Parts: sequence; C-alpha cells; structure tokens
Amino acid sequence: MNNKNDLKLKILSIIVAIFMWTFVINTTNPTVNKSYRNIPVVIRNQDDLEKNGYTIIGKDESYATSVKLKGSREKLLSLRSENIYASVDISDLKEGVQSLDIEVDTPSGVSVDEIEPGEINLNIQKVIEKTMPVNLIFSDEIKDGRIVEVNELSPKEVTVKGPASIINKIDRAELRIDDINLLDGKIHNLPVKVLDKNGKVLSDINISHQDVNVSFLVYETKRVNLKLVTIGRIDRDYEETSRELSPDSIVIKGQESVIRDIEEIPTKPVNINYLRSNSTGDVKLDLPDAVKVYNGDDLVSYRIDVQKKANVTSDDKKED
Repeated sequence: MNNKNDLKLKILSIIVAIFMWTFVINTTNPTVNKSYRNIPVVIRNQDDLEKNGYTIIGKDESYATSVKLKGSREKLLSLRSENIYASVDISDLKEGVQSLDIEVDTPSGVSVDEIEPGEINLNIQKVIEKTMPVNLIFSDEIKDGRIVEVNELSPKEVTVKGPASIINKIDRAELRIDDINLLDGKIHNLPVKVLDKNGKVLSDINISHQDVNVSFLVYETKRVNLKLVTIGRIDRDYEETSRELSPDSIVIKGQESVIRDIEEIPTKPVNINYLRSNSTGDVKLDLPDAVKVYNGDDLVSYRIDVQKKANVTSDDKKED
C-alpha cells in the first residue's frame, strides 16, 4: 500500500515539476512577435540570367520588404535586421514581367509570421546590340563665318548594348560641338550621348566607347577669279577671237594666312600650238598648296574661239 502511494507521489511531483518549468519558461522567456522594416531583398542568380542573354529593366533599383517574425523573446531581442536575409530567385525566369515570392531566411527557432510586401515584380528583357555612326552636331556659334571639317574622329561608330525596349528607342549617337576652344587643332576627348528621336538621353545601356577622340580643321573662304593659261601659238593664219572659262570664278578655302593674298587662280596649261579651229574641253586648276575649292571640284570647262585672218592671201600660204 505504501509503495502505491509513493509511486503516485512521484508521478505527481513530476507533473508539478513540468508545470512549474513550463510556467517559469513562459514567464521569463515567452514566445513573442517582432516586426522588422526595410529588409533589403537580394536578387539571386542574376549572372545566370545574363549568361542566357537576358537582363532586368532597372536592375540597379533596390527592393525592400517588412517582416514579422515569431520566436522566443530572448532570440528576437538579440536578432538584428542585418541578420535577416530576404531574397528572390531568378535563375529560371524568361522574358516578360514576372511576380516573384520573397523568401526569408531566419535563425533556428525563429519563424516567419508575415511578409509585406510578399512579392516583387521584375521586367525581364532580351539583351540586344546596335551599331551606329557618331554624328557631330555643330552649334551656330561654331559655324558662324567658318568652315569646320573633321580632321580626326576615333572611333567613328559605337556599339550600344542593352534591353530590347531601350535599344529599339535609339535614334542616334551624337557628339555636340559648342565650344569654340575645341577648334584649336588639338585632339579632344569628348563624351558621346545616345538619344531617342525626341533628343532624350537614354540610360541603362552599355556603350562600347563612352568618349571619342576628335580634332578639327578650320578654314576661311574667299571668291577669286580664274585665269586660263595656254602654251604654244595658234596657226599664223588664225587669230584668237575669244576665250572663256566656266565657271569664271570659284570660292576657295584655306587657312586665312594662306588665302589672304590670292586674287586669281590659274589653270593648268592648255596646249594651243597650231590651233586652227575652236577648242573646248576641261582643265584642272593649278591650286596652291593647302588651298582647296569650297563645295566643288578643281575641274573647269574652257572654250577658245579662233578665226582665219582676213588679210591672208594665197601667196602667204605658198610661203608656208
């Protein structure tokens, strides 16, 4: 009888001990909830996405969420925001707008009670390339009274790479020249801008060359008369009645110091030796070094008219 009572007392003691232990634990370290705000959301496996030729529109944009965790007061009191890891996995995504659930990793003994927002939207697009020439745009101030020519432009074209929706908007690659100091003959390194048809600069793209090297030649212009140069003598029984050039004047370009004193440009010599009839043709201009024809070429047309002398007799011919 006493043994049975002793057993009952032992069982009762164990139950009371468990109750007391549970009471103490719940009283001193109860299960609680705690909210953590602005937890960064990491996008995992972006490298795999880009290897497959895709990219995220606005991939530099940051994402964040708020989480409510559940666990013992002791653990949650010691848990800091930077120890909570939130992420989404994009390794298997394809093109288009995707909604991805946010996953939150927590320490052992801590569970996720709520995530807000619980997902993020990502716009996945195919990466394409486009190659285009670099267009030079001169301001009115630069062009005023000057002829500006490109002496060096390197590279002459650029390759742009990025999301299809952005690349398809590209209208031109432009280099604007609006500083007169750039006309000093030296090589300058200038930034290229990629623009849409409305002149808006496009971002979130990769450009093969952010800058190009460029230098310029600056010319003055001047209108001068032309002179037909001939060699030889026409037949003695004939005389020249007229000669003309078409055009009879041109605009030349060159450094101001070079063209300042030029008033007339001769042609290369035209041979008129023993000429007995009208002569027409084309002849090149004899341009000085460093002088060029502005907006034209150095070939002009000539005409030389001759007629038989009125006082020539048959005896004169016999003497020939």
